[in-house]
This record gives sequence, structure tokens and C-alpha cells, in this order.
Amino acid sequence: MQQVYPFFIFLSIIGLLTSLICVYSHIKEKKKDPYYMVSAIIWFLLPILMTIGMLLNSEKLVVSAIFFPIGLSMIVNSIEHFVRYKKCTLIVSAKCISFNTSGKGHYYSPQFSYNYNGESILMYSFSSYRKRKFNKLFVINNTYDIFINPENPKHCVDKRYFPKITIFVLIFGIIFLAFGAFVVIFI
Repeated sequence: MQQVYPFFIFLSIIGLLTSLICVYSHIKEKKKDPYYMVSAIIWFLLPILMTIGMLLNSEKLVVSAIFFPIGLSMIVNSIEHFVRYKKCTLIVSAKCISFNTSGKGHYYSPQFSYNYNGESILMYSFSSYRKRKFNKLFVINNTYDIFINPENPKHCVDKRYFPKITIFVLIFGIIFLAFGAFVVIFI
């Protein structure tokens, strides 16, 4: 097991850095979102579990330490996404001015420009669409009714379609947690 210590130390550093990025994001955000702090705690589990596994010379704990934070992070991310989606209840008229691509250019998120309480807001929707669906739903420079969170108007979503990826991420998170638990208990 000692020959793989450098790899485990590398993963621990990645977990620690990810945790610090989440804390930094939480500090920089004007409206504090607990999601960043929960993510920081989850990613801080990686170096802790790795260190405990190496100290106990337990390969099972070290291997499961990789799956627990990833699974927990996926679950928290999907729950946070679902909560954001549900909190966007106020309809506003917004102009689709651009889009952002993700997933190697396979998913498109519309960028909207809208006014709320006298403030001009320019924000990407956290719902993404495949290119073909995006082109059916949106035309750049057209106006659409979108939903925003009245408490945090920078959260916006087009609620015509529920983001199914949220369900897949939740399922994969549960699978990662179950696999990590299976490794610790049965192997």
C-alpha cells in the first residue's frame, strides 16, 4: 500500500484545495449560500478519510474515501439545484441575449437580461438544454417569461422543462455512497 501513498496524498491535496475554493466562494458571495460551506465540509472529508485510512493501513477506508465525498457532493449539488429551481417563483420578462456552453459544448444555458426592483440583472439560467432543444426554445434578442427567486433575483430559470440531469446526478451520488459503504462493509 505504501507505493500508492503519493497518489493518495495528491487526492487529499485536491480535496483540501476544493474545500478552500468552496470557502472562498462562500466568502465572496454577497448573499450567503450555505451550499458552499456544506460543499467545503464534504470535500474536507477526503483528506481526513485518506489520512485515517493511511494511518490505519486500511485499503478499504482509503478506497471508500474517494467515493464518499464525491457521492455526498453530487447529492448535495442535486438537492441544492432542486431547491433553487423550486424557489424561483416570480415571473419576470427577460431578454435572451446570449448563451453559455458546457459539457464540451453539448449543453446550452441561456443568458437573460432583466430588471428587478430597479436593478438591471444579467444572469445565466441554471437550466441547460441540448443545442437542438435550445434552438427550438430560444432566439437571441427575443423576450421570454422566466422565473426568478424574489429573495435572490440573480437565480433565474426557464421552467418549461424540469432539469432531468438533477435526478441523474442524485442517483449517481447515491450509487457512489452505496459503493463506498459496500467497500468498507463487505470487501
